[in-house]
Amino acid sequence: MKVRVKLFGTLPQRYPDYNPEHGLEVEIPHGAKVKDLLAYLEISASDSGIVAVDNLVVKADEKLKDGLCVRIFQRAFGG
Repeated sequence: MKVRVKLFGTLPQRYPDYNPEHGLEVEIPHGAKVKDLLAYLEISASDSGIVAVDNLVVKADEKLKDGLCVRIFQRAFGG
């Protein structure tokens, strides 16, 4: 199945061909979860702060479906 991934913060810098307007189209196995997608993209739990699927914040165990848009926001630090 295919999902569209949009990255925020410094995460897009990891992918030289990343297009911020369109994001990445990623093919993952049916039944994959958010944590599987993060592993596929080599984004550790400490690098991703919030993951939203179709504008709803989800947990790592959330199952993904074909055609979804997944937004991955980098954890913010500082003060």
